[in-house]
Amino acid sequence: MASHRTSVEGTLLVSSILRSLDMQSVTAAEWKHEFSNLVFTAIPNASEHPLFNYSGFEPGKTVLAKGHVKAPGRKPFTSEVIYERDTGIQMRDGIRIFADIFRSITSDKNPVPALMPWSAYGKTGTGVQQYESMGPFSCGVPLGKTSGYEKFEAPDPAEWCERGYAIINVDARGAGMSEGDIHFWGIQEAEDVFDTIDWVSKQPWCNGSVGMVGNSWLAISQINFASRLHHPALKALAPMEALNDPYRQLVTRGGKPHNMSFHKLLIDGMAGPNSIENMFAMLAQRPLYDNYWQSKYIKTEEIDIPLYLLASYSSGLHTAGSFHTFQTAKTKHKWLRVHPYQEWFDLYRPEVNDELQRYFDRFCKGIDNGWERDIPPLRLSLLGFEGSAVATVIERPENEYPLARQQLEKYYLDPSERKLVRQLPGNTSAVSHEAHNLTTTSVSLNPSQFMNLRE
Repeated sequence: MASHRTSVEGTLLVSSILRSLDMQSVTAAEWKHEFSNLVFTAIPNASEHPLFNYSGFEPGKTVLAKGHVKAPGRKPFTSEVIYERDTGIQMRDGIRIFADIFRSITSDKNPVPALMPWSAYGKTGTGVQQYESMGPFSCGVPLGKTSGYEKFEAPDPAEWCERGYAIINVDARGAGMSEGDIHFWGIQEAEDVFDTIDWVSKQPWCNGSVGMVGNSWLAISQINFASRLHHPALKALAPMEALNDPYRQLVTRGGKPHNMSFHKLLIDGMAGPNSIENMFAMLAQRPLYDNYWQSKYIKTEEIDIPLYLLASYSSGLHTAGSFHTFQTAKTKHKWLRVHPYQEWFDLYRPEVNDELQRYFDRFCKGIDNGWERDIPPLRLSLLGFEGSAVATVIERPENEYPLARQQLEKYYLDPSERKLVRQLPGNTSAVSHEAHNLTTTSVSLNPSQFMNLRE
């Protein structure tokens, strides 16, 4: 009997552990009860943040005339657009969030689909994140490329209202003037996304179809929602580079705490009435993977909605998650484009907007435009070297990932020979390298070494 009792107790213990790790089916209220010791960090109000482009809380509706520009040098609107600012939307727990709505002047009579980029970064060019100040050459997005009304990492209303879509720039819970506290993804954000989709789809100017689009946080919020909940009005997603495992791909990348200065930069870039869930500070409390980190994990295999996915090798933060989502999402309607550019530059390329419109026209408007026939499931870009024999290949069509014809080879680093070898070196050796600076290198490349890569 003793051995039987031990076996039963062990089974119950395992069952209890598995139950505690199954955080995908809980409600936001249950989640908050489970994690009552969450770390929140106070953030300044939007009006008090030294870097926020905040011009006050001004609910109302105006018409932006054809040719309207927000500021000199900005992209003009090419048609009349209704701009509904600081529109309140109530969540199921009574919290109100606020959105800026851009839609064609004709949408009252001819309803249109809505595209909803979602993040805590500021809703209409208000946030700290500005392309012209975040990197050299405005990160490839010069001032005249956008209207200034776009949400960071999101489509430009000046572009998309003309293409027949409303743009819903949302300040997520706790961001800007939206009430509550900012949460990093998980069930709380998923419930808020559901409630907002429900509200948007029932507006008289909306045709009942909603899509989501955007990069980074805006992409994570899409797969986070689609892995947990479903709303019939949500017709298609365009997650343009998204991690799916915050623990392994963000806070402990490479098995150790990630660059904390990056996390501080992220937290310091937020503004709102209260505070933000400090997922990075939670790592000090919960350094090992547990049910809190499981509650943040995005089960991409649960996603059953059309996906237009992007991935790149240049933005390592989202590379693993983007490929993983394409591989595991159960939807049969999924396409992945691996691009060779910086993500923000790629977002505003004219050909990208044209293709993205064709995708949303297919699934949000029901237009039979040959999308499934013409667009391969996977397009790979391969990076070469400037002026070398290895050319950059852009969007090579493929059918699957990993490629069925791939051949995996194992190589070993041989320090004594300073090269990769096929056989495990018999002797242990070491080699050191003295780094120089950002403009010089001790490495010389011979293009002839790489000729075989072109075959």
